[in-house]
Amino acid sequence: MARLPASIPTLPTARLRLRPFVAADAVAVTALAGDAAVSRYLLHVPHPYPAGLAEEWIATHRDAWTQGQGASWAVTLADGGLIGTTSLRWVRRHDHAELGYWLGSAHWGHGFAVEAAARTIDFAFSTLGCARVFAQHLGGNDRSARVLARLGMAAEGVRRAHIKKAGAYHDTYQFGVLRDEFMAQRQAHAAGA
Repeated sequence: MARLPASIPTLPTARLRLRPFVAADAVAVTALAGDAAVSRYLLHVPHPYPAGLAEEWIATHRDAWTQGQGASWAVTLADGGLIGTTSLRWVRRHDHAELGYWLGSAHWGHGFAVEAAARTIDFAFSTLGCARVFAQHLGGNDRSARVLARLGMAAEGVRRAHIKKAGAYHDTYQFGVLRDEFMAQRQAHAAGA
């Protein structure tokens, strides 16, 4: 993988801005992630969302970046309003990264998840030098399955009863895309635009 910039960079898109989180974002994160509809399919987000958890989570971002383990971005609208997050967790030894994302429920259905995740994947390939990006979603999360398909990720299989959340076992659906596949898709999209 390539050498990392000194700090998590801001990544612009046509309608969004992916920027590093700041401590003041904790209030918005708590409100957005505290929605039962949002936390329902998130592996590491409990419901109800406890006070102080957002602050703790945001405080981990700098060390994850400086240790070369991952990055989390605040997804904001052009006016600066926080609507969710994207993240990458990478393993340098294997030149791959896991994509994660979530948006507040008021922002579903507008293409924001695809736009933010595509920019995040592009960063993984163009800046980090990853060979592969993968993602997973819990069974029943049809919205996430559609997002991953629109990103050009191939369905790679199901891990049955792989995750225990809220006392129940859940299947996880695995998706992945290789650098050459993503870049070819991006070039085809640009040529057709």
